[in-house]
Amino acid sequence: MVVTGTQPAPTHVLAHLSDMHLIAGEGLLHGHIDTAAQFRKALARVEESGEQLDALVLSGDLTDFGQLEAYRLVRDIVEPVIDRLGVPVVLTGGNHDDRRALALGLHGVDTDDPQDAVTTVNGLRLVTLDSALPGFHHGGFTDRQYAWLADVLAEPAEHGTILVMHHPPITYRSPLMQLIDFEDVPRLRAALEGSDVRAILSGHLHVTSFGTLGAIPVFVAGGVSYVDDAGAPRELLMGVDGPQSWNLIEVHRDHVVGTVVPVERHKTWPALNEAVVEYIATVAVEDQRTVFSTKR
Repeated sequence: MVVTGTQPAPTHVLAHLSDMHLIAGEGLLHGHIDTAAQFRKALARVEESGEQLDALVLSGDLTDFGQLEAYRLVRDIVEPVIDRLGVPVVLTGGNHDDRRALALGLHGVDTDDPQDAVTTVNGLRLVTLDSALPGFHHGGFTDRQYAWLADVLAEPAEHGTILVMHHPPITYRSPLMQLIDFEDVPRLRAALEGSDVRAILSGHLHVTSFGTLGAIPVFVAGGVSYVDDAGAPRELLMGVDGPQSWNLIEVHRDHVVGTVVPVERHKTWPALNEAVVEYIATVAVEDQRTVFSTKR
């Protein structure tokens, strides 16, 4: 017998990473962070997790300066990983990205158009919308993007839709970051009302955060490159080389769960005696909760 738990397994599992800020060449981000090394470390943790993933999601700020060579570096780092995992990569740009360089470096097309796309994995629809407004650090969608989104969402997907966008449509504590947030949250809320969108995956804040847009949960992945010190006074923006992380997103039939996974490997030890785990596995499934939960 095995330990089954009390709930069905998720229908889909996603690894959600954000804000890699890759730089072409040997430079360090802000003079402190080897972003390529950090990205490789994060992806190694994704692989080591042993999760049966459906997709790898990258929610923007793939690069720091929008260099074409940096997008080629993104591709060189990601492609071997998704080949080994056997999953698609679902990505969008952020305010530090350059649309033309991203389109050319990652999609092989020479255009300034946003590379908005739909990827369906086992009945779950992943929609990427580039929320970066050219020439600005704050975010938003054009009328054309809203119209495209409406067309996509007109027909529900089998397991619903996950929307991936760089700027999270929630309020962050920093007054400075609020100057470069998503510019028209009420319009987006209205556009998604009544749709099959089950969650929004974002980045931008360099800190793990959660909120809601109407009834839709918003999961913000902490930065892979560096993290905002959320314990500092809110008037300041203080970068920290740690605790970088990514989000494990589990999609169930009637809800979505996000779990923070640290990039750094920490010392671990068995939280349960191995004999206990082995014993519970021999107990009949219908009795496992009672046996394991009863205080002794």
